[in-house]
This record gives sequence, structure tokens and C-alpha cells, in this order.
Amino acid sequence: MSLQGFSVHMKRFSLLTAFLLTATISIRAQQTAGDGGVTANRPGAVSLGIVVDNSGSYRTIFERVINSANSVINDLRDGDEAFLVTFVDTPKIALRQEFTANKSDLRDAVENMFVEGGQTAVLDAVMFAARYLSDQANRASGNSRVIVLITDGDERQSDATTEQVVAALKAAKIRVFVLGLYDERFYTKVIDRLVRETGGAKFVPKLPRDTPASVNSLLVSIREK
Repeated sequence: MSLQGFSVHMKRFSLLTAFLLTATISIRAQQTAGDGGVTANRPGAVSLGIVVDNSGSYRTIFERVINSANSVINDLRDGDEAFLVTFVDTPKIALRQEFTANKSDLRDAVENMFVEGGQTAVLDAVMFAARYLSDQANRASGNSRVIVLITDGDERQSDATTEQVVAALKAAKIRVFVLGLYDERFYTKVIDRLVRETGGAKFVPKLPRDTPASVNSLLVSIREK
């Protein structure tokens, strides 16, 4: 074989080796993901707390509340995880579903929500969710941390102050996004502070028919920020 021919042969061999190495790495990565092993962080993945007002003021619009919560769940993607908290007053704050990537389990928990009477404790519910999110989120995932709060914003009787809740959210690097659903009135004072201080946003549909569009805007905003 001539020197030129040998050089061409070696170049082809190098290209073939590089191709096989790349293919092997790709296959191993797919196998790791399929086996439930540790995978690379997925851009835009979130650890999400869905916090839903179950107080009496939601009685007439509860079907819309349920549909909206399910829309948030349906938007979960590979690498995401979520949990569900419901609240009325402080004693009635409940973790309905622990962290999971299983949409069916989350939807079942949403369908089992029910309206109760009580003095609404928005701040205590957010504090509860923030602590759970901070303690239980998959730290190895690198996911962003988000709370989606569905409420009319009517804070009545929390033990925690706005300053305490904001401090906890900031310390845990949690952003708050609010879907403001209401029957008669949406209360902005507490909500505005939570979203402004954490880098989140609020979406308040003016009419019931605007709700799906508001939910979609909220979901897009979570991924963009």
C-alpha cells in the first residue's frame, strides 16, 4: 500500500471509530434513562407545588378550579415532579399528593378535593408548601422550583406574616405563580407581594371563558423565566 493510500485508510478508520464511540455513548444514555437511573438535567424542568384554595368562596366555581389544576398537571414534562396541597384555614392545610411524576396520581388527588368552610389562610398554605418543596424536591435534578397558587387571594387568618413567607420563598429559591380565580372579587394585596418578591407572575381571567387562556399563559411563563 502506498503512503497516500495508507493515509486515506487511517482517516476512514478514525472517522469510523468516532462514529461508533458516539453511538455507544448515545445508547448507554438511553439505557440509563430507561432503567430509571440518573440522567442529565433537562432544560426547563421544574419541581412544582400546586396549592389550591378549597374554601367556601370557591363553591360556585369549583369545577373551573379542578379543571385548571388538571391543566397544570397535564403540562408536566419529562424531568418534572409535582405535589398537591389544599387549604382552607390553617388546620385544614393538607398534603393531598406527595412529590411524584405520575400524572394519574396527581389527577386523582385533584378529583378528591372538596370545599370546606373556614377562615382562608393563604400565607400559611404557601409557607407549608415552600417548606415541603425545599425539603423534598429532588436536589440532584437541578430543577427550578415553582409554586402554582390557585386562589382568590382572600387572606384572612394566617399565623405567618407576608415578610416571613417571602423570606422563606427567597431562601429556597421558589417562584410563585398565581392563577386568580374568583366568584365575586380577587384580592391583590398579598398576591402582588408574593409574585413580585419571588420573580413570579399572576394571571387573573376577567371572565370564566378566559380561564384556559390564563392557564396557558401561566404555564408558558413558568418555562420562560
